[in-house]
Amino acid sequence: KKIITRLVEPLNRDKAYGFIREQVKQGRQVFVVCTAIESNAEEEGSAALPVSMAADKKTVMSEYEKLSKKIFPDLRVGYLHGKLKAKEKEEIMAQFKNGIFDLLVSTSVIEVGVDIPNASVMMIEDAENFGLAQLHQFRGRVGRSVHQSYCLLFTSSNSRKSIDRLKFFEQTIDGFTLAEQDLENRGPGE
Repeated sequence: KKIITRLVEPLNRDKAYGFIREQVKQGRQVFVVCTAIESNAEEEGSAALPVSMAADKKTVMSEYEKLSKKIFPDLRVGYLHGKLKAKEKEEIMAQFKNGIFDLLVSTSVIEVGVDIPNASVMMIEDAENFGLAQLHQFRGRVGRSVHQSYCLLFTSSNSRKSIDRLKFFEQTIDGFTLAEQDLENRGPGE
């Protein structure tokens, strides 16, 4: 089935969380992708970034804490990132594949080579920070079984260019067309 892609505005975040909860109730699983593992402030345990910037940045560890403790305390939430040892990453992916976790918060390490047929929702935080081709790779991690799958693009950007880019992605399922658009917008190697 075609993967349904939606741009989620900040005011609809709670509605999207409700939708995700319904998918989990139906037995599905969810990927949550973030751009970074931790902010500099989290990493150093200091106020390296201004509080407002650190609070706005969606990182694997901050989203894991928020989702597991505040938004979905009744669901099983795990996390995965590139700083984990290879064996740990393999174990976490095996646990997710075997249904131990309902949600897996991750960096882009899940971009390729991951096959979790039961995962039906790909939630991408700060989607404006990823290229269209990379977003297309993430979207390809769901929709691998008979279940209807969804890709939810979260952004807090007010940039018209960013919003237009994400709306283009929302409407386009052809990877080649997306790559051409990326090339046009970002240039080669930029």
